[in-house]
Amino acid sequence: MSQDPNFYLVISFLGFLALFYIYGRRWILSFLDRRIKTINEELLEANATKEMALAQLNAETKALIMVEQEEERILTNAKKQAENLIRNIRQEISEEVANKQRECEYEIKKIKGRFEYEVKDQIIDLLSQALITWMREHDHNKIRQAANSQSISLLKQVQI
Repeated sequence: MSQDPNFYLVISFLGFLALFYIYGRRWILSFLDRRIKTINEELLEANATKEMALAQLNAETKALIMVEQEEERILTNAKKQAENLIRNIRQEISEEVANKQRECEYEIKKIKGRFEYEVKDQIIDLLSQALITWMREHDHNKIRQAANSQSISLLKQVQI
């Protein structure tokens, strides 16, 4: 019986399938079951890791938000403190300027008073010398009396 080679090939393949079904099926199924179990464990572990990562992300996001809020609070406080400091410095400078201005005005008044006194004193001396000179030149009693009264009235006008 000489049959077609394909026939033997088909018979061999069917025999292989029958043997595989009888002996190899349990091994393949157990291998696949172990692989499924390993994959499921890896998936569970990955999900657990994912949940931990999400929890950590949420915690870090909350911490970042808190840090940003704290940063904003610190910046707001720093701005307020800087504004207060600027206001205080301006006030101190204004007070210092006012004090210096009062001191300068007082010094100017003192200098002006001394100057006026010295000028009046010099004017009186010059007038007195001029009157004395004029009186010596004119020896009349009436002229002398008029000169004295005139010098007294001039001194009263200058008022030292």
